[in-house]
Amino acid sequence: MITRLTLLFALLLPAAAYAQSVDNIETLRERSLALVNEERSARGLGTLQLEENLNEAALAHAQDMLERRYFAHTSPEGENVLDRFLEAGGEDGRVVRENLSNCEGCRERPDIAAVEQMHEGWMDSPGHRANILAEGLNGFGFAVVQDDNGRRYGVQTFAGPGMPRGEAPDGSVELLEPEAQTELAASIINDMRSGADTVQADGRLRRHVESKLPADDLAGVGLGDIGVLQEIPGDFPWLRYQVLSGQCGGCGEVPTNSDVHFFFDNWEKNARSRKILEDGAFKDIGFAIAADGEGRKIGVLLLAGE
Repeated sequence: MITRLTLLFALLLPAAAYAQSVDNIETLRERSLALVNEERSARGLGTLQLEENLNEAALAHAQDMLERRYFAHTSPEGENVLDRFLEAGGEDGRVVRENLSNCEGCRERPDIAAVEQMHEGWMDSPGHRANILAEGLNGFGFAVVQDDNGRRYGVQTFAGPGMPRGEAPDGSVELLEPEAQTELAASIINDMRSGADTVQADGRLRRHVESKLPADDLAGVGLGDIGVLQEIPGDFPWLRYQVLSGQCGGCGEVPTNSDVHFFFDNWEKNARSRKILEDGAFKDIGFAIAADGEGRKIGVLLLAGE
């Protein structure tokens, strides 16, 4: 018997009409999840829950590989694990990971022992182990299929909101309310300006930005949909305004200090955005991040000057 393992690190068809040869899939799925959660709990990580779209994505890929005799994360047509997750109804703001297992000449139908053997193989592989023990996950899916010739394919899928992508200078990751987000944004801009023509956080600008951001669901919301420069309050004293905005997916559940650094790091790398940030004519700013709890975040900066 020859077994192989492979993985895909962070990305992500309803089940195809190919005969499923495993009758006890629910039992095997529960066992695979239990083994994963035992590993995670032992390390203080959050446990995962079965999700139907992840099960569907895993089953579709396992059946497709079995039917067409290939073993890879990418299908012959170029579809990857993210594509399969989305086609099964998954949310595009989440991080998705996948582990694969392949066995040739397996004599017995998949059972609990087979699932435990797959789990041991994945845990003995650094990449697969990293997927099982990754932070920012909350969903799990599993499938295993086998034909009459003993050809077996096992698939684990994982999904979650991910983790914040930016990095604070001190390495911390802390929840930040909008007022503190704006204060940190001002500090970052002032560091860029090296003490000359500094900016200050302004509550009026921040509240205006907050009023334009979606309250919760960010699915399908584009940066062009956020009209920060529309309906500027008549009592605002400024004459000039500039807006910078950005978005990310799979970057955590709530706004943090590292998110502020993430957005500003990206703006600083862009010549046009950096020029705006360094423009001493803008003296006041408002900044806020909207997060939907599923991994999507939008950050908007409003700069104002006389």
